[in-house]
Amino acid sequence: MYIKISGKPDDLIKRCDTCDHCIFEDILSNEQRKIKVLKQKIPKNHVHRGVIEQLCGRNYDNVCPMKYVAMRSTIDDRTVMQMAVIENYLQYLGKKFKKKVEFEQALAEWGKTQDLGRGKVESYARRYDYIWKKGMRIIKNSYGTIEKQIFTSDFIYEMVMAKPCMYENIITLLKIMIKEYNKREEL
Repeated sequence: MYIKISGKPDDLIKRCDTCDHCIFEDILSNEQRKIKVLKQKIPKNHVHRGVIEQLCGRNYDNVCPMKYVAMRSTIDDRTVMQMAVIENYLQYLGKKFKKKVEFEQALAEWGKTQDLGRGKVESYARRYDYIWKKGMRIIKNSYGTIEKQIFTSDFIYEMVMAKPCMYENIITLLKIMIKEYNKREEL
């Protein structure tokens, strides 16, 4: 599909006027946001439209060039979803420290290994990775087989940030959910 956007090939695509923030402006480089990128085919490994719509801060339903550019990047769903989860964490840190926190600082805190209350060294990033893997499903449909994440970014954030006892319960629940899913798929 080709989208006609007026401008020179090297012009940067920016967020829509109605949006006060766009995560894809933060994630994509200037080179990835040039109008000429829209002429490229969507690569095999890319952000899927469902994830893009979930992460769109305004749920903007009209044609949005930024969404089409994001689909043409080679960033995968897992990475983009984690960036959105870190955006939530950034807001939390801002409230906790009562000051503006930069994304880089939030990213560093996210990946920092520490005792998160369970008596073992871990990081929020490691928790995210574990939960991401538990939420992946192989879905068979009339088009073939696809791998799909069943959790939203907000739900993953809540699970990652859970207090120790709740986190343990979530992990137990995730394991049970996977067993039940696998039994249903065997039918």
